[in-house]
Amino acid sequence: MNNGKTIGMVLFVGGIILLLAYGLYLGFEEIIKAMDLITGFLIGLTLIGFIVLIVSIVMEQRSDTKKMKQEIKEEDLKP
Repeated sequence: MNNGKTIGMVLFVGGIILLLAYGLYLGFEEIIKAMDLITGFLIGLTLIGFIVLIVSIVMEQRSDTKKMKQEIKEEDLKP
């Protein structure tokens, strides 16, 4: 994995794990009743990690497509 996917995956998974741990700490009813600063931060962390992961995957797919198009053109030119 390249750096973008690694960072995105760590932020995404870390945010989910921390949010679940915090939810167990307070109890799920408390999280639903009061959205405090820590909960908002953890949800934001999870969403940022997810966005970074998606953007990184899209960028990698585009670069792979460009490489594949170049390789196919070179192969077709050879007898």
